[in-house]
Amino acid sequence: MEKGTLYGVSIGPGDPELITVKAMNIISKSKYIATPHTGTGDSLAMNIVSQAVDLSDKEIMLLEFPMTKDKDILTKSHNEAADAIAKVLDSGEDVAMLNLGDVTIYSTFAYTMDKLLEKDYNVEVIPGVTSFCASASQLKIGLTTMNEPLHIIPATGIDMKEALEMPGSKVFMKIGKSMPKLIETLKELNIEDNVYAVENCGLENQKVYNSLDEFDGKMGYFTIVVVK
Repeated sequence: MEKGTLYGVSIGPGDPELITVKAMNIISKSKYIATPHTGTGDSLAMNIVSQAVDLSDKEIMLLEFPMTKDKDILTKSHNEAADAIAKVLDSGEDVAMLNLGDVTIYSTFAYTMDKLLEKDYNVEVIPGVTSFCASASQLKIGLTTMNEPLHIIPATGIDMKEALEMPGSKVFMKIGKSMPKLIETLKELNIEDNVYAVENCGLENQKVYNSLDEFDGKMGYFTIVVVK
């Protein structure tokens, strides 16, 4: 029996109108829809997609990816996700795995993809709108000009001072509990102009911050900070 294909489907940052036509076509034709969740059973990705595609006849696979830095726990969850998907692919069915933003940027899909590629499963990747590009459009700013570089930086586990001193524009993602430290470092380096943020881009509770003075240390995980 011919094995099914795993599709890594990018669904954009939150606005269902930013889901590409190709992504919607893949979701529509796939019987099995896999979506990450953090243990509560809720799935932001499913909520977004359900506003654009009829999922009533789909088999939903909730893949648990705990919000932890424990490598053993993460490896276990990645292996379990890959094994669950492999069983469906072995039956000849395709699986569309949903990913917020673009599947190539800090996605849980990448780990699953690597494990299945190692076992010679067929995998296709569907690109999408990144959260930082969508955020820049909400802010009405350009991320780059001429030969200026653009740095995409995870806000956790890095030297913020060193990152902020790099030339060009900086985009901080995966903010979480690092926001107070980022605000503190920006003020320490006297970088208070041309600092922006978008919280929950594309969602109903989206909030745009046009200056550092508007920042709040309690801004959530889905916050993009741009420093130009």
